Amino acid sequence: MRSNYCEGIDRRQFMKIGAIGGLSLDQVLRLQDACAAETSKSDVNCIFMFILGGMPHQDMFDLKPDAPAEIRGDFDPINTVVPGIQIGDVIPGLAPVMDKLALIRSMTHTDSDHGRGFHVMMTGKKAGVGDFNGDQNNNQHPCLGSMVANLGKPGELPPYISVPNFLNSGGPSFLGPSYGPFVIEADPAAPDFSVRDITLPVSVTSDRNQRRQAALKAINKFERNVEQVSSQVRSLDTFYQKAYHLMTSQKAKEAFDITRESDKMRDTYGMTSLGQCSLLARRLVEAGCRFVSIENGHWDTHRKNTWSLREILCPSFDQGIPALLNDLEDRGMLDSTLVVITTEFGRTPRINQLAGRDHWPNAFSILMAGGGVKGGQVIGATDKQAASVTDRPVTPRDMAATILHSLGINHETVLHTPLGRPVPLVDDGKPVNELFG
Repeated sequence: MRSNYCEGIDRRQFMKIGAIGGLSLDQVLRLQDACAAETSKSDVNCIFMFILGGMPHQDMFDLKPDAPAEIRGDFDPINTVVPGIQIGDVIPGLAPVMDKLALIRSMTHTDSDHGRGFHVMMTGKKAGVGDFNGDQNNNQHPCLGSMVANLGKPGELPPYISVPNFLNSGGPSFLGPSYGPFVIEADPAAPDFSVRDITLPVSVTSDRNQRRQAALKAINKFERNVEQVSSQVRSLDTFYQKAYHLMTSQKAKEAFDITRESDKMRDTYGMTSLGQCSLLARRLVEAGCRFVSIENGHWDTHRKNTWSLREILCPSFDQGIPALLNDLEDRGMLDSTLVVITTEFGRTPRINQLAGRDHWPNAFSILMAGGGVKGGQVIGATDKQAASVTDRPVTPRDMAATILHSLGINHETVLHTPLGRPVPLVDDGKPVNELFG
């Protein structure tokens, strides 16, 4: 059965140059152009790092050394470069860059399920009815990356890029697939790393491709002389050309080519997934991408929490984050790049019988830097067990409004579904203005 997209164009009418989430690259670019909206007025871009599984705030950012052993855990607080701000000794690399970071210790929501936690933290919108742990394209509200793509003008690079895979609840919802992410679907730490859809297949030589372009132009010229050809079909050459230009754009090729970085720089970030994704994200925003989402997973420490953090999870985090912040500052990019380090929820105050911590959305911590954020400060506080927020609660709605504010996007903007129903970008969320000095 032949299927149609919302614009009424049959799938078989599209040229195929590779696939992005089931759509060919020219389809994605065509849809972006067809649904273009007003451009935001800010030059700030965003690197949105999602720590998948739930960072244990009691061990990393909000230690309670006076609490009983089964609550405080095995890590000790250490001083940072900012007097009065302490973090866990499992992340000592963050201590020297704490003056660049704002620590929000009072994040809170009510979704203790992973999938539903993804949705509320990726969109600012509480998940409705349904299972959010299966299909990744389960958005009931556009994610932050899709919001930014919708309210920005596409350039040579896609406005919203996701690495090293599609991030659960990172979809566009009713905005349509044109505002979904360009998914790299490869780990830049891998020796054979490459990005699909920005290079021609090996079997297609430059001369051969030029002949294809010439043939396409001839066909389109003929079609334009046919009175009954629809305007949609007549415009297909435009969108094919946009995909073609991305594939042949030297700027795009250079942005995605992480091997252009020196071995020293790559080692500074660390040859890990988190480190190399962070380095690639810096390259992409430097080349003009508005929003890069990074997934770093497997932080669901229901057992062996101490061992998992010390031996597996925190070393790459503790190397990659400072490297990214220092690199952005050295390049004069920190003021124009908002870095968000978030997670779907925190972990339980009490350590369980498996030496792990379980899901805890009531109170947890996230980090922000750059993009106008004033570093070296702490927002909010929790009780003696890091179980409940006692000062300045910040919700996912507030986080979403804050990110949009930093990027120069009005968080009170109202979008419309294909049926014309008005939907606010953020329901009742307010920017955390203290972050901006």
